[in-house]
Amino acid sequence: MSSSNVWRYRSAFIFAVVTAIALLSVPVAHAQQCGPMDVTFVVDETGSMTGVINQIQTQVTKIADAVVAASNSDYQFGLVGMPDNNVVVLLNMLPGNRADLDTAVHTMATSGGCGGVPYDEAFNAVVNGLGPRTGTEGAQIGTFNANWRPGAAHIVIAVTDTLPQAFTCSFQTGVHDVAAHNFAVQAAAKDIHLTMIYVPTGNTPEATIKAIMQDVATTSGGLFKSAKADASDLSAVILDIIAACGGAQGLGNSNTALVVEPTELFMGVGESADVSVTNFLPAGQGEVTTFTSDGLPADSTVTFLTRTPDVEGTEARTMHITIGPDTPGGTYIVTVKASRDGMKDQFNYVLVFVDCVPPFILGKNQLGAKNVSLGSTTKLSVIPGGNGPFKYQWYRGHSGSIASPIAGATKSEFTTPAINSPSEFWVRVKNACGSRDSATAVVKPNP
Repeated sequence: MSSSNVWRYRSAFIFAVVTAIALLSVPVAHAQQCGPMDVTFVVDETGSMTGVINQIQTQVTKIADAVVAASNSDYQFGLVGMPDNNVVVLLNMLPGNRADLDTAVHTMATSGGCGGVPYDEAFNAVVNGLGPRTGTEGAQIGTFNANWRPGAAHIVIAVTDTLPQAFTCSFQTGVHDVAAHNFAVQAAAKDIHLTMIYVPTGNTPEATIKAIMQDVATTSGGLFKSAKADASDLSAVILDIIAACGGAQGLGNSNTALVVEPTELFMGVGESADVSVTNFLPAGQGEVTTFTSDGLPADSTVTFLTRTPDVEGTEARTMHITIGPDTPGGTYIVTVKASRDGMKDQFNYVLVFVDCVPPFILGKNQLGAKNVSLGSTTKLSVIPGGNGPFKYQWYRGHSGSIASPIAGATKSEFTTPAINSPSEFWVRVKNACGSRDSATAVVKPNP
């Protein structure tokens, strides 16, 4: 091959490689289509959040573009700030309010702080559409309209570096973490996904801060993300969340306001147990919630008894389960339902494991040969093992022969008729999961 041809081929190869690299370097728009999107931001505005506020203000156009693309231009935005331990409604959700979001974002500024922030009460506001409220050390300013549209992806994106503490200045274990969890349960019941973004600015205890945020996200079907300490990657994190539709796809059984505890029971035939049932969407004035269950055989019973709620603002029942005598051993998925006019039916379930051992008769409790006086009667009995209650049927003849059942002989003990010649008797013992035939009792009169 001539040197000119070699150069020609090399030039063509180099051109192809350069062209391919150039094509690969061109950004490709590939927004995931999430359908209609209702997106509300809940942002910590206390002193440590300067980097967060700067990122949101400088990147709001990029963030809004992503929502517009992912929703196919069917969107609405909301914005709630948290300065000075307050919850401030900066923007209510309205269709197509992108320009209003830009304006509202640029009103945010860091201010004050006293430990944690009231993000639990911010969730209460955006999930339940609350108006102005006052606490001991903080308040809600403005009313959030909670205009969550049917059929839209309902997404809340919260950004903070600290613990929830309601309208106080002191986080309390067992109070504020529980409140955050309960509001996440309410969010899940309304198909609202709470996504948490943690900014590690040095607040402690970090493990507790992250655990509560992760619980909120998991409980509501949202996502948990971490940003850099200076929040320089915050917009990229938010774009990832939007690309994933805020967790609004693939929500599983957490989408319920009905909580049951325990979720598993191990029971025997004839035993009873209680399950606590809590509905986080309680009935209002003049409304009645009906609680029902399904999944156990007809001879087992389930009753719902009214009880005082453990959590304020909920309604509670005790589900009393009794396993019937004819319920076979096995695993039962017991569905629990709360229903009411105007409320989407709420479901949960309890796994009931019924342990049932078929009857058995040990040697010392078996029937055997017996001699009696001519013309006299005698008593025969067995003592079975296994899960009671037991049912009995006595027969004449050799064990296993059911040709001659004895009328009325249906107890563990049986009195024979007068014995004038060698006679055979046996008993079949049954329970819910099987039966056992006794040995043959041969009863002979004495010579």
